[in-house]
Amino acid sequence: MRFKFKNKELGISMTAIQNKSYRLIAAEVPFEHEQRERIHETFFVMCDYLKERPNAGACHLLSSIMYVLLKEQGIECDLCIGEVKENNYFFDHSWIEIDGKVFDVAIQMTLDGRSNPPVFASYDLGSTTTTSREYGMSSPGGLDSVAQKVLRVSFDRYISEAEIKDGTWKKIKKLGRNLKLRLEVSELKEKYKDTQRKVVVK
Repeated sequence: MRFKFKNKELGISMTAIQNKSYRLIAAEVPFEHEQRERIHETFFVMCDYLKERPNAGACHLLSSIMYVLLKEQGIECDLCIGEVKENNYFFDHSWIEIDGKVFDVAIQMTLDGRSNPPVFASYDLGSTTTTSREYGMSSPGGLDSVAQKVLRVSFDRYISEAEIKDGTWKKIKKLGRNLKLRLEVSELKEKYKDTQRKVVVK
């Protein structure tokens, strides 16, 4: 038996959702921005990269890469770090925010082995409702040692020391080609060396 019902927020049947790719669903999410198409394309360049190179718990790295790619296209965004609350469970996380909306590629592969739909403009692409996760919440224990270290080291050092074949800066350059960007590693390192992460606490 197959149940079919309407999603209250986007008016899409759940049967239709199951038959659509995340890319198509994201195109229907209500999000107005003058560079919406570029944001959409960058988001799915990152999703494709994660699919090709699975890396559970790589939220700090993936968000850093996406941040540079967005900024190189003139898109204002925040590279956020903080805690996320899901039901009664807290976990440290990094994500991107554009105009206050959450863009979360890394949530698809978490350290505890769970698979989740990505979040585009604060919408869960698996249900097409606004995500039930609460980004920027505070737990009694606060950020763990890994997140604290990410905050302490410079952006350039973090990117340069990340364990990616051929280096993360070169990976950013390569991914940029998919967005018709011509990037140079030396220029990127100089431009983003003083990048600060935004600690989100509500």
